[in-house]
Amino acid sequence: MTALTHGSPLAPRLFDDAAGGDATALRRLYRLAPDGEDVQPWVLDALPVLLHADPPRAEVVRLVGDLAGADRTWQMNGVTARAKHLLAADGRLTALLSDDDPGVREAAAYAVRAVYRLLPDLPQLLWDRFAAEPDARVRLTLLRSCVISGVHGTGYEATKAGLAAVADTDPDLRVRITALTEFMALHHSSPQPPAFDAGKARDTLLAAYRDGLNREPAPVDEVTAPLRAGARMATRQWTPGYHPVVTAVRAGYRDDAGAQLSLLHDMLDIDAWDAWQDALYEARSVVQRLRGPYTPLVDRAAALLGGPDPVVRTAAMRLLLGIGEVGRPAADAVHAVLPDPKRWVVRGEIAPAIEILAILRDERVLPILERLLDEAPDARDLHQHIAGYGIRARRLGFTLRRRLRATSSPGPLPAGSPPAGLPAGSSSAGSSQAGLLEALVAVAPQEAADHLAGVPIDVAGLELLARAGRTAAARIPEIHTALDSTDAVLALAAARAIWLVSGDSNAAVTVYDRYFEDPAHAVAAIDGLAALGIRAAGHATRLTKRLTGRSGNEVRAAAACALWRVVGNPSGARMLGRVWEESPRIRPRIARLWVEIGNAGYAVRHAESELAIPVRHNASNLGLSPSEINVDEQLLADCRQVIAQNRTEPRPPRRFF
Repeated sequence: MTALTHGSPLAPRLFDDAAGGDATALRRLYRLAPDGEDVQPWVLDALPVLLHADPPRAEVVRLVGDLAGADRTWQMNGVTARAKHLLAADGRLTALLSDDDPGVREAAAYAVRAVYRLLPDLPQLLWDRFAAEPDARVRLTLLRSCVISGVHGTGYEATKAGLAAVADTDPDLRVRITALTEFMALHHSSPQPPAFDAGKARDTLLAAYRDGLNREPAPVDEVTAPLRAGARMATRQWTPGYHPVVTAVRAGYRDDAGAQLSLLHDMLDIDAWDAWQDALYEARSVVQRLRGPYTPLVDRAAALLGGPDPVVRTAAMRLLLGIGEVGRPAADAVHAVLPDPKRWVVRGEIAPAIEILAILRDERVLPILERLLDEAPDARDLHQHIAGYGIRARRLGFTLRRRLRATSSPGPLPAGSPPAGLPAGSSSAGSSQAGLLEALVAVAPQEAADHLAGVPIDVAGLELLARAGRTAAARIPEIHTALDSTDAVLALAAARAIWLVSGDSNAAVTVYDRYFEDPAHAVAAIDGLAALGIRAAGHATRLTKRLTGRSGNEVRAAAACALWRVVGNPSGARMLGRVWEESPRIRPRIARLWVEIGNAGYAVRHAESELAIPVRHNASNLGLSPSEINVDEQLLADCRQVIAQNRTEPRPPRRFF
C-alpha cells in the first residue's frame, strides 16, 4: 500500500470514508500513520475532514488524536507540530468534550492531550468537564488528561490537590483508584504525607484488588491496533501497579506496625495474586523498619511458596531473603521448594531458596553447598555461607582442602585478597583460594595448617590467622613484626592474632597500651584488653578513668564491658544509662552486658522502654539489611531477659509486638 501525498486523487475519498466511520478506511489511515514517528503531510489535509465529520463518531475523533500525537505529547516538531497547531486553532475538538455521545466525549478527552501545550486554559476546562461528567468511563479518561495537561509549571500542586479530592469523593471505584495511582506517580519524591484520607484510600485499594481492576489492562481495539502496537506489547508485559498506593496508605499509619500488618493481612486474605504480590513486596520494608508480631506473616509467605503462581512465589522468596532470622519459621517450607540441581546457581548467583537456608545456617543445605564447591566454585558468597556455619560444617573440610589444592598457586596469596565470598562473575585463582581458605579456617581450623603459609600479613590475613589460632603457630615470627607497625589498624590486628595464635598476652598488651588513649582506636584497644580477661587486670584503674572521664559513648561502653570481663566489676554497667539514651546503636552491646551481669535491676526501666519503641533501634528510611535486623531482634531478646532476670513478677510493658 503506497503512502498518500498532497494532491493524491485517493485522499479526499479516503478521508470522507473515514469520517463516515468506514472501518476499512480507518484501518488504512492507521496503517499509513507511522507509529511513534513524525506523520506525513497528508495528515494536515485529513484532520479538518475528520474533525468536522457530521455526526461526530468516537472512532474518528480517536483517530484525530492519534494522528496528531496524543500519545506523543512531548513531540513538537515536524509535521506533527503543525498538526497540533492546526487542532489547537480549531475549537471543534474542545467543543466535542460536551457532545451528547459519551463515546465521542471520551475520544475527545483523549485527543486533547495532543494540544495541551498550546492551550493554557485547557487544564481548568478539563477539571470543569470532569466535575460535570456523568459517565464514569469518560471521567476516567478526563482524569488522566487532567494530569497530563496540568502537571507543568504552577499546576503541579493544584493537580495533586484535585487528585486527592477525587480519591476521597468520587462514587466510581475505578476512578478513585486511578486518582490514587496518578497521585502517587506525582508524589513519590515528596517528603510530605499524602493529602488524601488514608482510611478511605485503604477501602478503595482493597475493593480494587477484590474487583480485579489491577489484573487486566484495557483491550486494544483491532481497528487502532496497527498504530498502537506498543500498547499491545504492553498488554503482554503488564505487571501490577498498586504497590505505591499501598506504600502511601502505610505511610498514613506512620510507625503503627499493627495497622500496617492489618492492611497486609487483609490483602493476603483476598483471592487475587496481584494483592498477594503487592502485600509481600510491601511486607519486606515493614519488617526492615518496624518491630512487630511477624510470625503469622512469615507463615503466610511460607504457604505461598508452594502456590501455583510464579510471580507470587518469587515475591514470597524475596521477602524471606530480606528479613534474616525473622524468616526462620519458614525454613521447612523453603526446604520443600528447593530447585533442581540445574537451577542451584543462575548467572553466578546461588538460588534464593538455598541462600535463605544458608543465611539461617540450616544444616540441611550443607550437602548442596558442598556440591557447589565442585560444580559452581565461583558462585557469589558460596565460601562466605560455608564459613558462617563454623564447626557445624566440619564435614566439608575434606572437600575444601581438595579444592584448595586444585586452586593453589605458587607463592603467597595476593595482598588484599578478599577473606570471604567472591564477587559475582569472579574467576580469579587468588580470590577463589582466599575464599576457600577462609571457609576451611572457619569449619576445620586444625586442618588448615598446610595452607596458611601463603597468607599475607595484612589486616585481612591477620584476622584469618587469628581465627586459625594455634594452627597458625608457624607464622608467629611474622606476626611479631607487624606488632611494631605504624599503621594502627594493622598493629591492633597483629595484637589480636599474637594472643590467639601464641597466647602471648604481654605482646598484645604492649600494642593495646599504645592506642589506649587514641580517640580513633581506643575502642579496639579496650576490646582487645577485654578479650585478655584476667591477664589485663592491671588495667582496671585506667579502664575506670576512661569510663568516668570525658570519653565518647562508645569508649565508655567498651570500658564498662572490659571492667566486667577483666576483673568482674559490674559497677561500670550502672553508669551506662545516659549512653543508652544518647546512642541507640550501642544498645545491643549494653544490653548484652546487662544480661551477662544478671543482677541489673537498674536496667529494667531501659529495657521496658526499648520494648515499647516500635521502630528498630538502628533503622533508617532505607530499611535494614538482614544482619542488622538480626542485631535488633537480639537486642529485643536481651531486653526481655534483663526484665526476666530482675523481676519475679514482672509487670508487662506496653509493647508493639
